[in-house]
Formats: sequence, structure tokens, C-alpha cells
Amino acid sequence: MIEPVRIVEVGPRDGLQSISQPISTENKKTYIDLLTEAGCPEIEVTSFVSPKWVPQLADAKEVSALIKRDDDTIYTALVPNKIGLETAIDNQYQSVAIFTAASETFSQKNTNASIKGNFERFEDMHPLWKETNLRVRAYISTCWVCPYEGDIGAEAVIKVIQDLIDLGIHEISLGDTVGKATPDDVEYLLNIILDNWPVELFALHMHDTYKMAAENITIGLGVGIRAIDSSTGGIGGCPYAPGAKGNISTETVVRICHEQGFDTGINIDKLKLAGTYIQSIIQS
Repeated sequence: MIEPVRIVEVGPRDGLQSISQPISTENKKTYIDLLTEAGCPEIEVTSFVSPKWVPQLADAKEVSALIKRDDDTIYTALVPNKIGLETAIDNQYQSVAIFTAASETFSQKNTNASIKGNFERFEDMHPLWKETNLRVRAYISTCWVCPYEGDIGAEAVIKVIQDLIDLGIHEISLGDTVGKATPDDVEYLLNIILDNWPVELFALHMHDTYKMAAENITIGLGVGIRAIDSSTGGIGGCPYAPGAKGNISTETVVRICHEQGFDTGINIDKLKLAGTYIQSIIQS
């Protein structure tokens, strides 16, 4: 059997959140439906966050109601707090994502709370996601480099991972938020992490600011990582990370996986249609 790699398509949420021009609800629906038709195994659809913080995702409920859902695709929504979690459940999500950071300064900039404050929110949310049997994935930003603090030590990342695992998180996405991690950096940290926990717990979320994401993902695949976050068309980045110009494109990740003999289950021609579509909307 060809070994599978699960690509988590984050374009509709992480990709669009930092785009300043308004994208219509209908265009978002079409984009997501094209990703579904391409066979993306997981799509992060939106975030139930205050429109004050992320105006682009103010239509999260409308988009969630309009998209065509396929039984073979996991649809995930990012939730910042218990209210967001309740809204996600009301909108038929069985998979949600939460977010924190390995850097205190970045956490304050990104969530307006300390890392401890983030975990206090997670503790508040925990009974509800456990009661409803939700699948929960967590993002850790700045696992290698912080735009404010510089290099982040492995100890800080390890502590956040342990605290998330104690909450019963199903998957942890390790983020190179500003794209400055080198392949040696990635291999070093992953080796430490995988000495402590099973590889199945982890995904990689690599930004391509300095054109190292492809090589870093190849390193991840080499040590056994089988879940990769990416954004069709390479759209988006992090609005709270100066210099983070964009996610690695899903098209590139699919190519890397297929060249190395992995199966993504994604139809590359249909994926390119989705990428061309959203790029045409953004550039219009």
C-alpha cells in the first residue's frame, strides 16, 4: 500500500483572514466546494471569532450553512473561546481547532492573552468538547522563531505540547510562523518531540516567507510526520506576525508528497482549479 499523507487545507480560514479586501460569502462557498471536489481530506472552513478582530470571517455562520459537505472530508472551524465552540457545534462541526503559542509576546499580540490565559480558556472549553465527542486539533505558533523574541527554545515548545496533551488534544500543529526555521532547526526540534510522543499526534504548519517551507516539510516527512497544513494558491499568512508573507501552497505540498511516493487522495488538476479561482477573486 502507498502510505497516505493527510493535507489540512487552511486556505479558507488562515488564507483569507489576512486578506483586507472583502471576499463575498458566495465566493468563499465556491472556493470551499472546489476544495471538496478536489478531494481535500480536511478543510479548515472558517473561524467563529469576533468580526472586530477578523472582519473577513464575519460570515462564518453563512459560509458554514452553504458549503456542500462530503462524508470523506473533515470540516474544521477555529474557535477562540467557549462561545466560539458553542457556535461551531450549533453549525454542525464535529472538528474544531484551538490556538496558542510558544512565545509569550506573540501570544499577547495574537490572542490578547498570555499562554496561561489561553489555557484557562481551553480548560473552560474542555468539558463541552469532551461531552460532545469533538475532535480537537491545536495550533502552536512560533515553535522555532518569534518575530518579537527571536529563537524559541525547545523547552518552551515541549511545555505547551505537554499541557495540550493533558487536555486530550487529538492533533497538534507545529507552526513556523515567520518561516525562519531552517531544515536543521526543524529536524532538531522534531527529534526531541518524537522522543517523547508518538508521531501521529503532530502536523506541520510551515510558512514560506524565506522559501524554506518545502525543504522543512520534506524533513518532517522523513521523520514520520504524515499531516501537513497548507493553503491552496499559497494565500495568507499571519496578521500578527510581521514578515509572514504566506503559507506554503497546497499544490506544492501535493507535488512533494506525490514525488516521494505518498498518497494525498487529492486530484491535483481539480486543486489547481480551486487555486486559480481564489487567486482570481483576490486579484480582481
